[in-house]
Amino acid sequence: MSKKRKITLICLSAVLLLILCTVGVIAIVANSQNDKSQPTAELSEWMSMIKDDTLLKKVVIPGAHDAGTKELSYLARTQDRGIADLLACGTRYLDLRVSKTKNGELKIYHGPFKGVTLDSVLNDVTQFLDGHPTEMLILDFQHFENDAEEATKDAVLNTSLQVVTAQGDFIQFVDNLTLGEVRGKCLILWGDESADGETFLRRNNDDGTVAESALHSYYEGSRNKKSSANYVENALPYYINRYKEQGSGLFVLQGQLTDGLFVFGPHFREATHTKNMNAYVENLKDSADLNIINIIMRDFVTPHKNCLALQLNLTKGIVKTECAADFQKMIADNLITD
Repeated sequence: MSKKRKITLICLSAVLLLILCTVGVIAIVANSQNDKSQPTAELSEWMSMIKDDTLLKKVVIPGAHDAGTKELSYLARTQDRGIADLLACGTRYLDLRVSKTKNGELKIYHGPFKGVTLDSVLNDVTQFLDGHPTEMLILDFQHFENDAEEATKDAVLNTSLQVVTAQGDFIQFVDNLTLGEVRGKCLILWGDESADGETFLRRNNDDGTVAESALHSYYEGSRNKKSSANYVENALPYYINRYKEQGSGLFVLQGQLTDGLFVFGPHFREATHTKNMNAYVENLKDSADLNIINIIMRDFVTPHKNCLALQLNLTKGIVKTECAADFQKMIADNLITD
């Protein structure tokens, strides 16, 4: 081996070692910032304090991006709480990706990594609704891997979940759906244009090009890969305006950033973003956009993050009068103060 080639290999090895050390330090720092706070019991039943006649699209609902990824690699993990814990924290919307393994098992995935089984997720969801009949859940299935779609349908239908089915035009149905009508039930959103509302409700794709969709969750990777300040200032208003143009259906405001380099990991990206995103959600109380704010989806869900969203329901005036004091106390008890 020539001297020049040896020097090149040494330099490349040094750069690789530096990158690995940097990623390791980032992982340690980000993980040290994990919020391990426990929610109060009231968060498990916050929907019981919302007026029955409130349109579902008017309720501010905390959501979890890539739910079920707690057990995944640092590079793919977007939640550090399991499904049951997310629900206990007040989360009522779960973004779920399903892959079929070589042995036919259905597992939650993100990128090349596989996590918990879909059966365990559905069991947690079923147990939660059985124990909390005042609540409802939205399960959003868009991404499937290795022909998992049909098997996922069968798995959902084989549960004892009460799945909301549309009567007639399912877009109009969803627009007029009240919280009282769906307590104890699940809305299943499906990323397939053939979904007709009989069992699963059609959802829009990331680009927003699917007609007659019951749920819109806009995502453009180039926007989510930018800095936190840029995302809050430019991307979030852009996504909101996209929904305003649509006007119908449920709306998911995606609050997470993307690790475009697949080096730093979601936890580090969220560590740079949490303060800005929390402030953005807090300031929605004074925003003209509040009326259309529906589902707010976050990475690394915590009681604090969820309560920043939930307090917007007080501003909207949809909390039952007799429950307002209890709702306010629930928010105060779960917000972390400096």
